[in-house]
Parts: sequence; structure tokens; C-alpha cells
Amino acid sequence: MSETSEKSPGIKLGRIGGVPVYLSSSWFIITAVITVSMGLQLSRGQWIPGLGAYVLGFACAVAIAIAVLVHEVAHAMTARAFKWPDAHIVLTLMGGHTQFGSFKAKPGASLWVALAGPVSNFVLAGVGWLVIQNLEPGIYSKLLLDFFVYANLLLGAFNALPGLPLDGGRLVESIVWKATGSQFKGTIASSWVGRVIAVGVVFFFVIYPYLRGQEVQIITAVVGLMVAMFMWQATTGLIAHSKMMLNLPTVIASDLMKPASAMLSQVTVADVFARLNQRGGEIILVDAKGMPVGVVDAQAISRVNPSQATEVPALAVARALGQGAIVAEDSDGRALIDYLATVSSAEYAVISGQGHVVGLLHQQDIVKAVTGRRK
Repeated sequence: MSETSEKSPGIKLGRIGGVPVYLSSSWFIITAVITVSMGLQLSRGQWIPGLGAYVLGFACAVAIAIAVLVHEVAHAMTARAFKWPDAHIVLTLMGGHTQFGSFKAKPGASLWVALAGPVSNFVLAGVGWLVIQNLEPGIYSKLLLDFFVYANLLLGAFNALPGLPLDGGRLVESIVWKATGSQFKGTIASSWVGRVIAVGVVFFFVIYPYLRGQEVQIITAVVGLMVAMFMWQATTGLIAHSKMMLNLPTVIASDLMKPASAMLSQVTVADVFARLNQRGGEIILVDAKGMPVGVVDAQAISRVNPSQATEVPALAVARALGQGAIVAEDSDGRALIDYLATVSSAEYAVISGQGHVVGLLHQQDIVKAVTGRRK
């Protein structure tokens, strides 16, 4: 996923291969849950007595953190090979993620970067298995190594499933992307597969055991529901964003604007009344250089007594336009959303190719259009 964040994402642990690594405060929550749940399970099974069970539970939480860290480092190092910019790793409540700066990816590179994570976990599982086979660890070490192998196999296999936001989802995304030429169409297709997987997680961990008459483990059910909710929320955001990006080229300023004409800012309300009677539409006031400075407000001008209209300047009944609040009439959604981010104005003067004011565009109409909510 390509995104940037100005705010520090957590406690900075250092750098690995030049990539900053952060620890989110939410990581402590999942660590506590794993420590307590593993400790209870081990102590109830009488495998490890007393405090030792919780110490081993904490060690299991650390083992998961190591597995996640290696997983994310694999993403970051592979991304570096493809010259993806500004990577940083964050360990979080749901495991972890690697973020990148803004760039244009290609289907093949995106797939390789994504699959590097699960592959690294399978390698770790193999290393752990070899240690168990070739050494004779004690009971504590044996349990921890068994858990380490299991955790890496589970992490790698689950992330390899072909649905976003899982790493394997990049496979479906890349196939559709390659076939259609649109990454966003690939993202939508893979996100729907991810939603199917999310439903499958709930079924496997909660509904299926219940239907079989088995006792549903509270910890397992809670973790399963958390994972499913996270996946559903993530895919909802991915689908909405992708649909918006697909919609942007179809959004044109001239289709959204209200017709308008320009008048010099020195005119009076009487002049504005005369123009409205002739042409109607919105009136945009411009300075001597032709730069829009304000929009005549219909409610304000309606309160002016016609007998005094020649004495009231038009600027007195106008809303100010932000500096640079100008868009070309052929601007599409991609250019328009840039204006939303850079110009502090809720309205924009629309200019023709010849430099004439031809319309007035409202910010809310742009938002409705780019999000697909216009009627």
C-alpha cells in the first residue's frame, strides 16, 4: 500500500537496512492479550506451572513480533530493489505494515513486494523446524520453538490468501491490473475476494465449531472477529478509494459549474442588477488584471433597496474568493482534487480556454462528483 504520514506512527525502535521501524502503542494491547491467553492455556494444561506460564506467554508474543518484523523487512527490502521510496515499518495491534511514499507501481513489482513477506515467514518456519530436528531443546525452548514454527506457518499461509488487504491479494490485483490496465479495477476485484475471506474467517473460527457442537474458544473467537472486522473495514476503504479514482477522469469542471460572467470589482449593485436582468447566472467580480476576487451573494444583494443600488458597491454584497481559486473549464477530477488540497476556498471561478470567466464551481459539488454521489 502506498501512503505517507507526517505524524510519527509510534515509538521509533531504530533502523533495519536503512528502513525506520516504529512500535505503535496498540502493539502493547495485543502483546498483553497473547501473554495472558497463552499463560492461562499453559497453566490450565499444567504444562508450565505458575509464573513460568506467563513468562512463556510473553516470549510467544515476542516471537510473533519477530515474525511480523521479518515479514515487513522482507517487504521493505524487496521494495528497495524496485526503488520504491520512503519505506517505514510499523508494528501494530493487527501485526504490522510497511508504508511507502507516493509513486507509480507496476503489476509485477507490486506482486513481488507483497509475496516477499509470506515467503520470509515460511523460511523462518523452516529454520525453526531444523533447529528442533537437530538439537535437543528443553521443555521451555521446545514449546517456544514449536510455537514459533506454527506462528510463522500461520502468518505466511494466511497472508498468502488471494484477497486484499492480505499480501496474496496482490496476485488477484496484479492479474486484473495486467488484463485491464487499471490498478484500481484490480484493487476492487481483490478487495471483494478479501471480503469473502473475512466472512470465511468468522465461519471457520466461530460458526463452524458451534455447528459441530464444539466449545467456541473465547480468545480464538475474539481474535477471529477482530481479524475479520479489520479486513472488512480495510477493503471498504480500498473499494471506495478505487471507485473514486476510477471516477475522476469522468468528472469535468464544465459539467459541474453554474454559468457565470465577470464584472469589474468597482461596479455598483445597480450594474449587477442590470447584468442579472440581461444574462442571469452567477456574477464573479474581478480586479483590474482580470483576477477573480469575489462572488456576488444572492441573499445579500436581495436585501439592497433598488433606490440605493447606485450607491452600494458590488463588493459589499460579495463573498470573497480564495487566492488562486481558479480552474480551467476542461479540468478533470484529478486536477480538481488538487485544488481542494491547495486552495483555501469553497468556491472556484471557472475560466475558459480564452481566459474568460464562464462559471462558478462549488467545493461540495466537486466532492459529490469525485465520490460518485452526484445525481
